[in-house]
Amino acid sequence: MKRLLLALVLLAAPLALAQTSLDELNQAIKQAAELRQQRLEEAREAQAKLKTLGKEVQRKLRELDGITQDITRLENEKMELTKTINGLEEQIDATEKEIAQLEDRLGRLKSRMTKLVEKLYRERAGRYLPLLRAESFTDLLMRAGWIQYLGASDVKLVETLTSLVRELQAARERLLNLSAELSRKKADREERIAALEKKKARYQQVLAELKKEQASEEVRVVELNKAAEQLEKQMAELAAQLEAEKKRLEEERRRREAEARASGRIPTFDVPRELVGKLLFPVPGGRIVAPFGTNNNTWQVIAAGEDYAPVRAAASGQVYAVAYYANYGWTVIILHSDNLLTRYVNLQEPLVHTGDIVEQGQIIGYLGGSAMIPPNEMWFSVLLSKGKQLVSVDPAKYY
Repeated sequence: MKRLLLALVLLAAPLALAQTSLDELNQAIKQAAELRQQRLEEAREAQAKLKTLGKEVQRKLRELDGITQDITRLENEKMELTKTINGLEEQIDATEKEIAQLEDRLGRLKSRMTKLVEKLYRERAGRYLPLLRAESFTDLLMRAGWIQYLGASDVKLVETLTSLVRELQAARERLLNLSAELSRKKADREERIAALEKKKARYQQVLAELKKEQASEEVRVVELNKAAEQLEKQMAELAAQLEAEKKRLEEERRRREAEARASGRIPTFDVPRELVGKLLFPVPGGRIVAPFGTNNNTWQVIAAGEDYAPVRAAASGQVYAVAYYANYGWTVIILHSDNLLTRYVNLQEPLVHTGDIVEQGQIIGYLGGSAMIPPNEMWFSVLLSKGKQLVSVDPAKYY
């Protein structure tokens, strides 16, 4: 059995050699993929934020446009009020001039009447002399009528002028009150315009900050997408390196096996006839997609009808070894007799452990543990030992 174990280690050497380099490449691809996903998530978040900022900018622009329209409307109202106030001030000036003229005329008239009254008072005795100079009764009547008419006309004119002055003063007062009211409205418009100008300045500042943040997010989105593209290229390069490394390691494995066969350490020999037809097909409902020897492979590639299908023991025996390889998944080796073993590659964590006794058809695990083998495929090997020698043979001859 010690010789058998040495032979198994020899056959597993290509897997062990593959482990380090392939693990490193897979780890690099995984890290690049995670970083790319992170950059894409950040880019999506930045796009969402950019969309929100765009909506906020549009809302602020609409509000700013509304403020500008309000300022324009108030400015127009202020201009109209200014025109109206200027017109009222002109009317007030004209009214005051008219009042001044009437008051001057009224003053002269009152002065004239005062002098007339004083003169009549001083000359009470001779106030009827003009009447006495009348040459006839008709002339007397005419002179008396004119004196009376002149006195009555002056009194009526004074009353008319006084009434007109009062009306003009009342009109001036109304004009002054209206001008004051309009001035208050104008001052109110100026205050509201000043407040709106301040609000407009604040909105312009906020809008400038939003646009600055928007531009920054746009640059960030471009950078994140560019970083994601670079990571995708890096992943493609790493995948190409991984495939090249797989190919190199496979070629190395084949070279080693060829050298081993040439040196006589792993010679080929005929399959013992007594073992033909003893093994159960390890994947229920599966089919062989790459027979033994394809591309010089020392195993048979079996495809299941679905991913992660169950794998069963090809024959009764004892679990000889359970090992994990990151690129190949879990490998289980079952010893069925002194000279027959079966090997199952690309399992998830097995349902059996080293030393367990298994029955033919017992499920030992499920496919899908490898990083490089599809989750619906398994590499199946039949190993025969003869003394110190161990060789892989075609499993198809044992079903």
